[in-house]
Amino acid sequence: MALGIPAGLLVARIAHIPLAYPVAPQHKLPLLLPLYLLAPAAVEVHRRFTASTWSAYGIAWDGPFAKAAAAGFGVAAGGVVLLVALQVGLGWRRWQAPGQTVDPTGPSLSPANSDGASINPKTIPSPSPGVVLLAVLPLALFVGWIEELIFRGVLVNGLGQALPIGPMAIAVCLIFALSHLVWDGPAGAPQLPGLAIMGAVLLLARWATGGSLGLAWGLHAGWVFAIAAIDALALLKPGKAEPAWLVGLPDQPLTGLLPLGLLVLTGVGVWALG
Repeated sequence: MALGIPAGLLVARIAHIPLAYPVAPQHKLPLLLPLYLLAPAAVEVHRRFTASTWSAYGIAWDGPFAKAAAAGFGVAAGGVVLLVALQVGLGWRRWQAPGQTVDPTGPSLSPANSDGASINPKTIPSPSPGVVLLAVLPLALFVGWIEELIFRGVLVNGLGQALPIGPMAIAVCLIFALSHLVWDGPAGAPQLPGLAIMGAVLLLARWATGGSLGLAWGLHAGWVFAIAAIDALALLKPGKAEPAWLVGLPDQPLTGLLPLGLLVLTGVGVWALG
C-alpha cells in the first residue's frame, strides 16, 4: 500500500485523472494497476525475509489448486448468469444482442433505426464478443488472484497470528468491505454489508479447501468475469421497473436481496464442502 498509493497518484497526475468521488469506472483500472502489479513483488520480498513459502499464503500451482479454481469460476459465473436470467424472465431486464454498432458521440445504436433509415455514418462497429471475452478473462483472473492473495492470503495469515479465528475473520471481512470505499467514497456505504458477506464467503472458501486459495480465487474471478462481460458486451437493456430492494441500487448490486441471496447460497455450498 505504501508504494501502490503514491504510484496510483502519479498515474492520476500523468493521465489527468480527476481525484474525486466516486471514481469513474474507466479510471479505476489505471489507478489500481500500479498497486496490483506491486503486490506480488511485495509478497515475494516478505516471503524471503520470513523464510516462508507461497503455499503458506494459499498459492500452490498444482492440479488440485487449478481444479478448485476452475470449479469456483464455473459456479460463480453460472450463478450470475442464472440471476440475470431470472431478472430477464421477470421482465426487469431485456436481452440485447452483442456486436451492435457504437456511436462515439452518443449511446449505442442498432444497425438501423426503427424507421429503416441508415445509421449515423460516424458509428463504428463494436468489438466482437470473442475479442471482448478474451480481454475480460485475463483481467478478471488477475484481479481475483491479487485480491485473494492480499485479503484472504497475506491479511489472514498476518491477523491470524495476533487474533483468535473469530475476530480475525470479522476483521478481514470488514477490511475487505471498507477498502472499496477508496473508489466510491461515502456513496459506496450501502454496499458494505454485501461486500462483507462476499468476503466471508471467500474466507470460507479458503477454509473449505484446507488453506488453499484456489476455490476463493475461482469464485472471485468468476463473479468479476461474468459481471464485466455482461457489461462490456451490453447484453442487457432496462425492462419494466424493478424493486431496488430485490435487485439492488444502480451500479450497486450487492444492495439487493437477490444478489445477497446468491452469495449466501454460495456460502452454504462452500460450508457443506468444508
